[in-house]
Amino acid sequence: MTRSSELGCLEKVVLRRLQRLRNDLEIISGGDPTRTREIYVCHLTVELLNSWSNFARAYYLSGMLCAKRVGGGKIIVPDPRLNENDALEPAILHTRHGAARKLDGSWNRRDEPTWHDPYVLLSTCEAVHFSNLTDLQSAFSTGTRVFVDLPVFRNYFAHRNRRSRLAAENLAPLYGIPATRRPSEILMSRPLGRPQMLFLEWLDDLMFVIHFMCY
Repeated sequence: MTRSSELGCLEKVVLRRLQRLRNDLEIISGGDPTRTREIYVCHLTVELLNSWSNFARAYYLSGMLCAKRVGGGKIIVPDPRLNENDALEPAILHTRHGAARKLDGSWNRRDEPTWHDPYVLLSTCEAVHFSNLTDLQSAFSTGTRVFVDLPVFRNYFAHRNRRSRLAAENLAPLYGIPATRRPSEILMSRPLGRPQMLFLEWLDDLMFVIHFMCY
């Protein structure tokens, strides 16, 4: 996902990706064997977090271009950066004060902020004085736990150890789901009093936040 001078274009790209994840999950949520569902849910969970993280990075970089907002107007920053490496500099130095560019002028991707963390994203946008900071803060004030809990499940699927499994399973009761279920089963279960499975709840929450950010 790349930066854009129009947030509407960026929004369309990420929403198409999220819709594909929704379609894929609905296809496998039927009578497939447990092992098959496990594999697909693992892949979709990793892709969901990656899609959000890539969007957050592209959003910041687009803001440094003073990108147009969907609802009218632009993101204004005091020091716009047309070059991507130049745009990354204040974000990286904000979170890693001793970081330095490589010999070719680019940055090591590992030095970049933890883009999927909204607190890091907000702090970075505040540091470079995004004009729509108040709107960004409102976008993340919905109370959704997706930004906290999705990385926990992603870590389980990435590392597959006892500690990461227990961390994921221990989140289940927060949604009225038994902690005795496997992490993949938790994501495919409906939270208490909710009409759809947890994975889709999180996907919808992300779509809402993304639209709010771009508008």
